[in-house]
Amino acid sequence: MTDTPTPLGTEQELGQAIAIRIQDLRRDQNLTLDRLAKLTGLSKGTVVALEQGKANPSIAILCRLAAAFSLSVVDLLNDEPSTAPDHPIERSISRTLWTSAKGSQAKLHASTSGRTMFELWSWVLIPGDVFGADAHSPDTRELLSVTQGSLKVTVGSDEIILNAGESARLVTDQSHSYAAASDVPAHFSMAVLERGGQRAPAPSSQATTSPLAVSQDLADH
Repeated sequence: MTDTPTPLGTEQELGQAIAIRIQDLRRDQNLTLDRLAKLTGLSKGTVVALEQGKANPSIAILCRLAAAFSLSVVDLLNDEPSTAPDHPIERSISRTLWTSAKGSQAKLHASTSGRTMFELWSWVLIPGDVFGADAHSPDTRELLSVTQGSLKVTVGSDEIILNAGESARLVTDQSHSYAAASDVPAHFSMAVLERGGQRAPAPSSQATTSPLAVSQDLADH
């Protein structure tokens, strides 16, 4: 995702950690810089800068790298990716992957392993902050549920405002963004299903289905 970076200290630590991981994973999987660039949809220059620790990855780049290595974002951030658990329950540690100077934050709580990524996030967006996101892989789906405040969601040319207690499902294989829609912080949870692969161009104006859909609380029925 294209996003405002985390504070400098955290940003530098993340960039250095990812640089080492990219080097190790690329060597283990026998990938050239050109091949990794193609798999991620990034330029070779960007891949080189990331591997040398000269660039700090956004959430979008973390997602692209994870998909290219057939890992989850959580596994990408860990030195030792998780393996299939001996039991049906596996503990996951939450990681804050984005913050803003105003205090907004995005926290990744859990994620499955493999090229198909299923992730659980919680977000807080302070009024005035906007989180802009690049297109995900084709047919990527997101589920949002607002718990406090109001949230403005934009996907392509579609826009919706969700209030506390409201939810929506999104198709985010085109550019999209999130912002607080009132004078109080917007708190919301997000589940993301991304199957990996190359990013798709924005849909043409002939598309007939909306990338946004509102879901009512089942308790209302």
